[in-house]
Amino acid sequence: MPQISVIVPVYKVEEYLDRCVQSILDQSFEDLEVILIDDGSPDRCPAMCDEWAKRDSRITVLHQKNGGASAARNAGLRVAQGEYIGFVDSDDWIEPGMYGSMYELITANDADMVICEMQRQEKKNKSMAERVELWGQKKCLDHFFRVNGEEDTHCIWNRLIKKEILEDFFFIEGKMNEDVHACYCFAVRCKKAVYTNAPYYHYTFNVNGVTNNRFTVKKMDLLYVWDKVRGLVANEVPEYLQVCDRNIERARFTLLAKMYFDGYDKRDKRLSEIKHQLKKAVRRSIGTLLLWKMPLSRKVLLLLICI
Repeated sequence: MPQISVIVPVYKVEEYLDRCVQSILDQSFEDLEVILIDDGSPDRCPAMCDEWAKRDSRITVLHQKNGGASAARNAGLRVAQGEYIGFVDSDDWIEPGMYGSMYELITANDADMVICEMQRQEKKNKSMAERVELWGQKKCLDHFFRVNGEEDTHCIWNRLIKKEILEDFFFIEGKMNEDVHACYCFAVRCKKAVYTNAPYYHYTFNVNGVTNNRFTVKKMDLLYVWDKVRGLVANEVPEYLQVCDRNIERARFTLLAKMYFDGYDKRDKRLSEIKHQLKKAVRRSIGTLLLWKMPLSRKVLLLLICI
């Protein structure tokens, strides 16, 4: 049985897929399996996945009807055999030492999860000495809820997670921003985590991707997902309800800002009403948001939007 299972959803990424898979196979840590889930991709990706499986016995390929990244990841979780789970998006790539270093950290510290830093493909982070920190559950939750003004890091790809804490966990399907829910679940189930500032994960900023289109009703999934998180918080860690509500207020602000900067179809009455309601809600919470620990630039933007 492999020590690590790497789950890779695949959809319309034939330009990037080879680079992604090769970077996983080039890991210095070799005791891993790679699960490629072809999510009904209409291009050459299904055939490319099958070709990779022929070239390396560590690769398993699943083909399914298009259901989105969450459905693909859930399919991967159902067949994963590793003791630890990692996720990589198929247009991204990882450093050769990523899983070796993270495996060493998670086992040496008997931790439930390791989190590393990431960087955009076209940017290079300044070299710096590696810093490693041990986090308890409180630190994991504080980081998730950005209690101390942390950046938005609600992504799953920069982690190695003990499969044991993922029992009965599945990604929300059919919704955008589902990683917010996933990251909360990881944090609340994690008793001990290790953080390293090493930027092992490289992500691609796809200007044609779904997250960069004009604002649509679908973007409101963010509030749906946060509502799901709030329900869990009320039952599991009610002491975080207040900061959860602050994050929901900030999510509304984020959506309103997207409507201004990304644009939307002004002929759509539903979208116009959504903007009206978001602006009312953000104005009601402007005081608490200004007191919240967020960058000065965001506070200035908040004031400009609410004028």
